[in-house]
Amino acid sequence: MLKTTLLLVTTCAVLAQTPGQPPARRAPQEPMKPLYVLEDSYLKWRLLPAEQAYAAIDGTHLKEYVSDQTAISRRYRDSGHQFWGRIIGTEADAENARWLTDKFRKIGLSDVREQSFDLPPQWMPQSWSVSVAGGGKTLDLSTAQPTYLTPATPAEGLDLEAVDAGFATDGDLEGRDLRGKAVFFYSTDYMSRHSTISGGAIKKITDRSAAAIFVTLLIPGNLRFQFYPVGSTAPTFALGLQDGLAVREMIGRARGAEAPHVKLRLDVKTVPGLKTATIWGTLPGTSDENIMIVAHRDGWFEGANDNGTGVATMLGLAEYFAKIPKEQRRRSIILLGTSGHHDNAAMSGRWLADHQEAFAKTALLINCEHTAATQLVSYNGVIRKSNEATPLMWFVGGSPKLEQIVVKAYDSFGVATYDTPERTPAGEIGRYYQHAASSLQVIDTGLYWHSDHETAEIIPPTELAATTRAYAKIITDINALDIKDLKRAAQGTR
Repeated sequence: MLKTTLLLVTTCAVLAQTPGQPPARRAPQEPMKPLYVLEDSYLKWRLLPAEQAYAAIDGTHLKEYVSDQTAISRRYRDSGHQFWGRIIGTEADAENARWLTDKFRKIGLSDVREQSFDLPPQWMPQSWSVSVAGGGKTLDLSTAQPTYLTPATPAEGLDLEAVDAGFATDGDLEGRDLRGKAVFFYSTDYMSRHSTISGGAIKKITDRSAAAIFVTLLIPGNLRFQFYPVGSTAPTFALGLQDGLAVREMIGRARGAEAPHVKLRLDVKTVPGLKTATIWGTLPGTSDENIMIVAHRDGWFEGANDNGTGVATMLGLAEYFAKIPKEQRRRSIILLGTSGHHDNAAMSGRWLADHQEAFAKTALLINCEHTAATQLVSYNGVIRKSNEATPLMWFVGGSPKLEQIVVKAYDSFGVATYDTPERTPAGEIGRYYQHAASSLQVIDTGLYWHSDHETAEIIPPTELAATTRAYAKIITDINALDIKDLKRAAQGTR
């Protein structure tokens, strides 16, 4: 009895906690080994008898198309390019165009053609290096990635005092002398890769005459991120978390002594005379109306989700409807592999925005973009993968009848979405969606978006299949509706 009493007292003592005292921290533990292969264990959605025809759309097969495109990106990287991916105007872009043209033809599309565009001079970083030295140590910042359109350094590079601006809030920046310095700040704005990150922090720092800017996204690991243009007149880079925190530690340890210095060099060429192309193909129908399906071909790094998945979804739709006799297709299906928007031109989008006549007989515009990704969570300092696909942002620009068809299709195949749709579509069709009678998309922008971790490994074939099946069902179901019944009464409003 005594032993039992002592045990209970000891246990209670451990559980007891002084009010206001923080809980004891757990010691780091080795992660458990997985009990299954993630690729084979994504949760699957069982098809009802009425949807069995869509089982022909196979996610594992579609993922092969994703892997094909990521391989094109890696070949371009391995040929010696530090700025890499399916970059518009490069040999990787041309290889991807040939690949898609070949797929269109093998599927059996008619009128397969390439629409070439002359690009304005393109921002092409040739090479760069960034290191920081302080306290007798030098650290190469291997994840430093120049933001798109950022200016080059002088040929001899820059040697700048490093300063820590915290989260670059007004309080962090108040009274700070940032002129001529390399400014490091840290952001919890996980989903932003834009000039608007952290409430416009980059502009605030630029306005204080910083000579270089580094933004560290607080996403576990040490990822390389490619930002869109951020509007800075100083060389600006993204940093992985481990590199960013290492710099912060260096700066913190140097208080009262000589501050660490950053050495950086960025060689940029503005290259004229480059070309890109949109690849077109058609499945003829029995009327002069059409469904237009769009997927942009370009992408940074491996670009598995952005936009390998979108192109794979477009090809899956082409394969599915190519097997349906022409006389059963009310409308022609026009497919476009556009040159995309990861550049300073977006020529295909501009062309479509300037040619409203292209949509004169379009019943529905479907944008295939970022159509599948594994659900990721930042937990205890690591990124954990799930055997469930991520929920997707979504947009429907059309009548209540179209909205009902779309919601029902997503429900039929288990396409997870956020509770409310977006008011306008992000991405490739943002320039021209209003010219089409009706339009829709789902899209993911998760933790690995625009990073070197956005590989085929994080693409669940189950969601690839689900999204593609849902789009196929939507195309089938709107056959019963005329264009006027699909169009929203006041386009662009809800």
